[in-house]
Amino acid sequence: MPDLRPRPLLRAVRHHRGHGRGGRWGAIGPRMCETMTVSDTPSRILVIRFSSMGDIVLTSPVTRQLDRLFPDAEIDFLTRSEYAPLARALPGVAEVQRFDPGTGLLSLVSRLRERRYDLAIDLHGNLRSRLVAMTGIARRVLRYDKRRFARMAIVRRRRRSRPVPHTIDCYLEVLDRFEASAAPGLEGAQNAAEKRLPQLKVDEASAAMVEERLAGAGIGPDVRILGVAPGASHGPKRWPPERFARVADHMAESRDMKILLLGSEADRPVTGEVVHAMERPAVDWTGATDLAMLPAAVRRCALLVSNDSGPMHVSTAVGTPVIGVFGATHPRLGFAPVGPADAAITLDLPCSPCSLHGNRACRFHTHACMVDLDPSRVIAEAERRVPV
Repeated sequence: MPDLRPRPLLRAVRHHRGHGRGGRWGAIGPRMCETMTVSDTPSRILVIRFSSMGDIVLTSPVTRQLDRLFPDAEIDFLTRSEYAPLARALPGVAEVQRFDPGTGLLSLVSRLRERRYDLAIDLHGNLRSRLVAMTGIARRVLRYDKRRFARMAIVRRRRRSRPVPHTIDCYLEVLDRFEASAAPGLEGAQNAAEKRLPQLKVDEASAAMVEERLAGAGIGPDVRILGVAPGASHGPKRWPPERFARVADHMAESRDMKILLLGSEADRPVTGEVVHAMERPAVDWTGATDLAMLPAAVRRCALLVSNDSGPMHVSTAVGTPVIGVFGATHPRLGFAPVGPADAAITLDLPCSPCSLHGNRACRFHTHACMVDLDPSRVIAEAERRVPV
């Protein structure tokens, strides 16, 4: 990759490894750091996760817990520029450090070094994040265990393999390395379910704009809305549009709900098919909500029906129940929604999951994991969550 410029970066890594060895924080190495003591309490922390929407949302329990552990520390979040609005909504984050892939890593590393971080936490775990973390941007670095081989075993062996811990739990394991004495002001044990629940701050200006736009569409503040997010980053992860349409029509009739379609501009062909297949009218906001407005729009919904995608996790993080439809991927891979009223629906076929990220075409050319998933299953879950 040309923008990595490996030689200067390697020189920076060598320089850092030779500097400060044996100090209080020690040198950066490939393993996670030891437990911390009160005297080691960091004053400036960097959390690294470059992408994508759902993965960034799932880091929120970490940023929230860091804020509780170290209330006087300044927490920065490093991500790609397109996800900066989402990172600003993470609890505890004081400043977002942007990265534009086209600019290369050297300028980024130089800028981060000026911040003089005490601690960097790499929650991405790819080559780019490792290179950034190894060039002296922080006195100590923590990395999470991606369990990539365990996830690959699920893909290859499927039902013969054990499920991996949820991604949130893998992220939070990094903080388990801290001693309890690192946070003397933190009182009481947290409820485990509350500790791992994703959270996003909703911008009130965006919330007001959502209400204004809904009012313009004839939807008042007391009207219940079913959010529908039929897009996904890869085709095999998408439930057929006509199935979403059947669920939407049923809920509009049986629960007197208005239908709100959500997605990026890239999802427009899919949302267009949903609208075309529906018998009832729908409000289509495809491409009309940026990452600052999306949490506010999803929060306004009484329920969201989604594929395994970013909006599914946004829904959990703003307290809106979500029904996630899984096909090429599987909840056992560690990305199921974790809200108390959330549901993950899958046919759990012997061939599922067929890939880690849902990017491989069905080897049987049937896409049965999605095509054979009847809308009645989703409707039943939806009706349980939305009373008459």
